[in-house]
Amino acid sequence: MSDRVRVLELPAHVASLAPRDFAEARRLASLVPAGAGAIEYRLDLAAEKIPVSSLLGLDPRPVLVTWRSAREGGRFNGSAEEYRVLVQEAYDAGAHVDVEQASKLLSDRAFLPDRARVIASAHFPFGAPPDAAELVDAMASSGPLVSKLVAGAGDLASSLAIGGLQATVRGRPGAAAIFPMGPASAPGRVLSAHLGSALVIGSVEATTARGQLALSELLEVYDTAHPRRPEALFGIVAADPAPSLSPRVHNALFRSRDLPWLYLPLPVHDFERERPHELEGLPAPIRAFSVTRPWKEAAARAGIPSEDVRASGAANTLRFFRARWRAENTDVDGIFDPLADHDTGEGRSAVVLGAGGTARAAILAAKRIGYEVSVASRRDEAADALGAEMKVDSIAWSDVPETEADLYVNATPVGSSDDDPSAIPERVLDHRPLVFDCVYRRDGETPTVAAARRFRCPFVPGLAMFAAQAVRQARFFGVEDARLDEVSALLPGHVDGAGA
Repeated sequence: MSDRVRVLELPAHVASLAPRDFAEARRLASLVPAGAGAIEYRLDLAAEKIPVSSLLGLDPRPVLVTWRSAREGGRFNGSAEEYRVLVQEAYDAGAHVDVEQASKLLSDRAFLPDRARVIASAHFPFGAPPDAAELVDAMASSGPLVSKLVAGAGDLASSLAIGGLQATVRGRPGAAAIFPMGPASAPGRVLSAHLGSALVIGSVEATTARGQLALSELLEVYDTAHPRRPEALFGIVAADPAPSLSPRVHNALFRSRDLPWLYLPLPVHDFERERPHELEGLPAPIRAFSVTRPWKEAAARAGIPSEDVRASGAANTLRFFRARWRAENTDVDGIFDPLADHDTGEGRSAVVLGAGGTARAAILAAKRIGYEVSVASRRDEAADALGAEMKVDSIAWSDVPETEADLYVNATPVGSSDDDPSAIPERVLDHRPLVFDCVYRRDGETPTVAAARRFRCPFVPGLAMFAAQAVRQARFFGVEDARLDEVSALLPGHVDGAGA
């Protein structure tokens, strides 16, 4: 046996890498965060054979090697004997090995008789089996270091249910890890980590499984290095919550006040069908949600509406208060407050671009501060309908470049992607209007803010709106002393706008 055998301390955070070759393995290993307790190399995803002995020299932490078969979501398509030889060679080199339960290798007591470096794994791509806990017990009976069960999650309810299964194996013999895989798996993975999973697996640079979160995000945003069973759950409901900064902000606020609460990413593909506010059987009650694109109008119908929700027809917050769900809209304040810092809108004109929930909040906020508001959308009929509903003028999208308003609000998603143009036509920026961009990015300015800066327009970036609305949202959640400066300090880049 190699003298480079290393002990894997449980629970362990595992950085999962998918190198094409040894050179890329070396590069990826250099990016593994300090909080990782081990490195997994998914060798079934490699373009060429990488000697396990060479991987052991890249980093002093324990190495786990995996060849996932096609039936379990991987790319290994060799024979059963080839699989056995690869696993045996890796173990003999001093690595930990992930052994598929379906291979039946672990039922042979002569194979790897010392199983202190064996992870027994079973994958169920179409959902958790009804006897999941018993299957974990069966794997544990073969003596591995960890028994791992991974099940497919196609929607939010199944993701949380699978993650919640981790709580059912506490106190049973052997260490266990149960978590979901698939497009909706992120919240279940975070929940499983806090419920005591023996392995918390995250990606570095590129994911090695669908729904996998970055290991740095698990450690920094969700604090999975300090697991504790949450007493209340919160989260952001979105078609794709991954770009949101809400988990970072609200989890940090909870931690700073030692609140036993957990804020999760909650992917929802059909709000009316999935009805996240009616989920049952969770290990902790859901107390409140943030809501973002495209579910703000649906959320307005899911609870007793506040005055701003009734006026705008959209909600970005659902909270359970006095035995009822209440729909709130903190986006209105998120837009109103930064606008108010730039003076009143009395006698001035504003053009709001977009026709969704954020546009509704922008129209309400701009009218409240005194602007004469018009709305435009890529679909002219949507702008016409919204204008009639909210009693403002509508403008044809093709006519926007000819306008000369004092304020332009980007309430569209344009600017979220690297290759997006400015949402506001550069022709109107020549007049140096105030630009308000509701879009924010983690990695720097949006194209709309960059254009406003280039034309020397005063502007309000999306992070300023986000911070203002997040403070009010946090207070609804129960962090009654949340402050704007505190929230702003948690955000990347520029929060304050700039003048010409």
